[in-house]
Amino acid sequence: MSKIKYFLAVLALLLLSGCFKTSADELYYLPRASEEYFKLQTRIDETLASGAEYSPPTGGENRQSVQLADIDGDGVKEAVAFFVFQSEDNPLRIHIFRSDGDDYVLADVIEGVGAGIESIRYIDMDGDGVLELLVGWQMGVALKHMSLYSERGFQHIKIADAEYTSLAIAQLAESNRPNIIVARPRAADAPSAVEAFALMDDGEVVSAETYLSDGIESIVRITPGRLSDGGYALFIEGRLTEGGLITDVVCLSGSALLNITHSPAEAPVARAVSVYSSDINRDGVTETPILVPLLQQSETTYYAIDWYAYTSGGERDLVLSTYHNYSDWWYLVLSDEWRGKLTVRREDTVNGERTLVFSFADGDEFYTEIHDFLKIYTLSGDNREERARLPGRFRLLEEGDKIFAAELYDPGPGQPAAPGETEIRDSFKRLYSDWLAGG
Repeated sequence: MSKIKYFLAVLALLLLSGCFKTSADELYYLPRASEEYFKLQTRIDETLASGAEYSPPTGGENRQSVQLADIDGDGVKEAVAFFVFQSEDNPLRIHIFRSDGDDYVLADVIEGVGAGIESIRYIDMDGDGVLELLVGWQMGVALKHMSLYSERGFQHIKIADAEYTSLAIAQLAESNRPNIIVARPRAADAPSAVEAFALMDDGEVVSAETYLSDGIESIVRITPGRLSDGGYALFIEGRLTEGGLITDVVCLSGSALLNITHSPAEAPVARAVSVYSSDINRDGVTETPILVPLLQQSETTYYAIDWYAYTSGGERDLVLSTYHNYSDWWYLVLSDEWRGKLTVRREDTVNGERTLVFSFADGDEFYTEIHDFLKIYTLSGDNREERARLPGRFRLLEEGDKIFAAELYDPGPGQPAAPGETEIRDSFKRLYSDWLAGG
């Protein structure tokens, strides 16, 4: 008798002998909500019946109308529900329901004004096991206001507030405690600023502020990361009024918040491509990108990206260089030997075959002496397998309905040495839309 038949025979005997208290039909029942959650729904329905409507947060990770969080740290989750009472002076309400046996009771209500709730975050800022509530109120189309509430004993107290355009949680010191990071818009008489808030053991909120680079009109992204000397930092991508992105690197020094990219010798350089700070080489350090124009073969300008790592003192070192192909979503790590000689062009003459050609260039402004040494192909279509096996080509990666292949050429005398297949395979990387390195 096979193992499966043996198991079925034993199961049948157990059912017939009554060893299971549950009937065979009940084995197929869907899980049913507990009585406790029916009571929670009753409390919510009572609130809705009193004239409320659901008004969940519109941004951030927590966007449900009803959310569960263990606010008081007792191991039992509270229910947090979001409503709007259109006829009230303070129309926005956050109701916190606490478990009470097999029922839920209303433990606290936070009221607010504005067009809606932009976001909510639950964070233990002082390490006492009780969560603080960070609420972003949407005051208008562009105006947002954050409020930080202590919820000790389910009696909310506002302990900090500030206007913001971008809001983030990050660690800026070795204490392992989170900081609230607030980026504020440029005012008429001052540049954009960033402020970091921390909560001390005694309940005091302390903050530090620094200005961002001149000309920043809006904050695109705030990325927490590490510096090359082990320190923590914020990598703030700002869009300039005249267009383009720059990166400010901000870190905490004692009780002061410093923008370490404000050194005159190493001021941020604007870039037209939406590429962002990232740990590009996966070494635990966040690098910032600087675009470097390559030698031109035509009116079209192509760029390499130099990635720099910063120290807490503001010094930066070049870590590596890449070429990012956003059309086909891959990038190539560039050899140091190619610097100052590299040029690229596209050759997309074959249907289903997109080709990028890497070459070394000689000459002056536009380069007539071009020495090809590498082609990278993005192959699609029914005959992609055959085209990947054409003489001289070698496969880099197959993903979905695409094959990435390459072909090497001898650049000739007087040029940098051509790479080998192993070097190209190791240097070829895929880009993904959810990476920080790439838009």
